[in-house]
Amino acid sequence: MTTALPLVSYKIHLVDVRVRAVPRRSADGAAFHGPGVDLRGAEAAEVIEAAAPLLAWLDAREPGVAVRSVSVREARVLVSLAPAGADPRPRAVRFDAPWADELREAGRDAEKLIGEACARALARRDAARASALT
Repeated sequence: MTTALPLVSYKIHLVDVRVRAVPRRSADGAAFHGPGVDLRGAEAAEVIEAAAPLLAWLDAREPGVAVRSVSVREARVLVSLAPAGADPRPRAVRFDAPWADELREAGRDAEKLIGEACARALARRDAARASALT
């Protein structure tokens, strides 16, 4: 099992099944510098599946809500919702504490999977760089 990296932020895109994350630190414990990590395919689908409790939390407060994406940055959660009714524009809802804390807790398993996937992706990135130098 891979150790999950702590995250500065992440965004789960439910519509196009992808995740974008920025780790707080690299695997060696140093501050992370560089481009974030994009997860696609099976890794992104696994994260979305693990985010089911977070989506259920939202649905419990607004039944039938169609979530497009969930963005988490520290103590703030932003949720993009699909257009409702005749209005073609998506809606954005911002959650701060205490609601953001509840959402973060509901998404704890998804966040852990993202941190683990980031660790694997950065290890692959480092191996590719080392290989290119030799």
